[in-house]
Amino acid sequence: MWSDGRGRSTSFNDWECRRNEIKAEIENYEIGRRPNRPETITASYAPGTGTGNGTLTVNVTVNGKTITLTSPVSLPTGPGPFPAIIGMNSLSGSVPAGVFTSRNIARIQYNHNNVTTYGNPQLTDPYFQLYPDQNLENSGQYAAWSWGVSRLIDGLELVQASLPIDLKHIGVTGCSYAGKMALFSGAMDERIALTIAQESGGGGAPAWRVSETLGAVEKLGATDYRWFKDDMKRFSEANVAKLPEDHHELMAMIAPRALLVTGNTDFEWLANPSAYVSARAAHEVWKTFGIGDRFGFYIDGGHNHCAVPATQQPAMEAFVDKFLLGNTSVNTNITVNPYAGLYYQRWFKWWGTNNPVLPAEPLGKRTWLEAECAAVGSSWDVVTDPEASNGKYVKVKSGLSSPTAPPTDASAYLVMPFSVDSTANYNFVARQNVPVGEDYGYWLKIDNGDFQSVTSELVTNGGFEVGTGNTLTGWSVLNGGAAVTATTVPSEVHSGSRAMKAVNATAQTDYWRVQVSSAGIPTTIGKQYVISYWVKALAPNGSIRISTGTSNSQFQPDQTIGTEWQQVSWTITANITTTTFLFDMAKVANTYYIDDVSIKEVNTGSGWGWIKLKEAPLTAGSHTLTVAYNAGGGTKLDKMVAATSLASISGLGAPTTCGTVTGNTNALANTGIEVYPNPAKDKININLGPNQLNVRSIDVVDVVGRTLSQVSVGKQTTLSIPSDKLKPGVYIIRFKGDTTKTQRVVIQ
Repeated sequence: MWSDGRGRSTSFNDWECRRNEIKAEIENYEIGRRPNRPETITASYAPGTGTGNGTLTVNVTVNGKTITLTSPVSLPTGPGPFPAIIGMNSLSGSVPAGVFTSRNIARIQYNHNNVTTYGNPQLTDPYFQLYPDQNLENSGQYAAWSWGVSRLIDGLELVQASLPIDLKHIGVTGCSYAGKMALFSGAMDERIALTIAQESGGGGAPAWRVSETLGAVEKLGATDYRWFKDDMKRFSEANVAKLPEDHHELMAMIAPRALLVTGNTDFEWLANPSAYVSARAAHEVWKTFGIGDRFGFYIDGGHNHCAVPATQQPAMEAFVDKFLLGNTSVNTNITVNPYAGLYYQRWFKWWGTNNPVLPAEPLGKRTWLEAECAAVGSSWDVVTDPEASNGKYVKVKSGLSSPTAPPTDASAYLVMPFSVDSTANYNFVARQNVPVGEDYGYWLKIDNGDFQSVTSELVTNGGFEVGTGNTLTGWSVLNGGAAVTATTVPSEVHSGSRAMKAVNATAQTDYWRVQVSSAGIPTTIGKQYVISYWVKALAPNGSIRISTGTSNSQFQPDQTIGTEWQQVSWTITANITTTTFLFDMAKVANTYYIDDVSIKEVNTGSGWGWIKLKEAPLTAGSHTLTVAYNAGGGTKLDKMVAATSLASISGLGAPTTCGTVTGNTNALANTGIEVYPNPAKDKININLGPNQLNVRSIDVVDVVGRTLSQVSVGKQTTLSIPSDKLKPGVYIIRFKGDTTKTQRVVIQ
């Protein structure tokens, strides 16, 4: 659709013009002006000695001022020319190096701080010195960083004699904020043949419009405005739909070249459902031009942020083989995702109709579950409370807890049968009231799966052990250079079997930094948490501080550290859903030991509230949620909801009672079928009314799926099913006719 509204074209002959319209809109509304190629650029390449590594230096001069880009280059052996991958801030981005080295592909590191500094841009940065009309308000760093990638490619064009790069087969890659950087670079420079954007999150692959309908994700109003121009904020919240473009169009700018995007469902902040919808919409451009195999997406979970699991690597290799090496026989029709039931078409079904109205759909599929309507084990109390939904809540009897293993007796369980009508990822969210100073805790399982522990104490780590449950992993040196090491040691521990030992060979007075990732440990934006850790220094008078390591970092005040173990605690308000810790250590002491890091939610006693407990993929059909006690006997559990979207879950939620269907619609009641009384004692009465479903038989099913009795309907329209021999609990009445419908009943 042309920006001036004059019509729509699907002709490839018009794509160059339309692509440039999108480019102008993204610059105008999101990242600021991206300058054209300057006239004065020089470059040189200094080969390495013995290892095949060298350094590419590019000098860019504008208005008498010069910016210098210095990039390490890892070059295969042989005469070349070689295809090349430009990694954002590392030689390979976050893609395993072997994907490229095993294929004789050159690797070039783009150092974005040569242009403008990550996390702390200043007007003194080289880019802003070159372009004084650009400032921290009207120019986002993605304009500057993608400009720098283009200047690096300019340099490659100038050093062909000494650095034999195949200029028709250049790729870019990066992950997280660097995934956005790769995406903007690939969109803005048509010399880039392949873009691999990993887990880019909001401002990358996800569409702002779709993200606004989700929960705790990186939305337009919550992204880092050092990356984007300040006045993009005018489109936040209720105004997102007024943004004249969106990020399916940013991705589409790469067409007809190749693009692979990835997601990671373990991290809600990345807005993975939005990335999926946006990818589906963008894919329509490639498919319309008959080149659908040049765009792919791979959204999975079960691994750390920016890690590439073995299942995902073949997809990356296929795109590299086809679009950097020219192997057209490989399959790049890759659309891996966990969202089979998500109605993504609604976002662009109107295309071609000139009527931009989305088909009506509720804010996600959701099923409401009243806790007191479950099969309530004898270890729980049902309490009447006018503030609770349906007037009741449940809580564990006083003195009961089972924090190390799930209880095995059914008396400890709340068993909640439910059904969903769409296959998708569902969030299980609880409305509860936690007394001040108390931790809540549950064991949860879906159907016949294993119990998983959910507590307000997110993690207590025994010493950075890797691969043992909820542990802190992935420590790495950020800015200390080769002289700094970070390892685990079995000695000098506070407790457990290992501590982290961070060493700098030369004591200095400024800070050196070690990063520790808490991948897979969720926090909730806006809630308070206490971060605690034990630390000691090898020499006295050292100091340490910790920051959250986010784009909107929070910094702890400096702490003086001695030579004996001491505990340091810090209370923060979470601004992302997964925290990365940056430990800054003063080089007065050259060795630090850090151990027993924990993150714990601060219970501020805010009364009733909705708290996400679990996320799980579900297939359409009947399921069972089992809740067992863990800790927190004073916590009031009111109800739960299984929802594909967290938007607009508040208050008491949808009105539900123990005797009604609790899904999105009262589908059974709409057919004229009545089931009463509910709860029942000696018999269940059924009125089929006009029997619109042509019900032929009725089953009574327990919560594990066993059919306990079956009644043939024949010509009956009213009938009774004896229930006096059923144990108290929750059962499913299944009506089998032209379609199958179910109704939950409680036997007292």
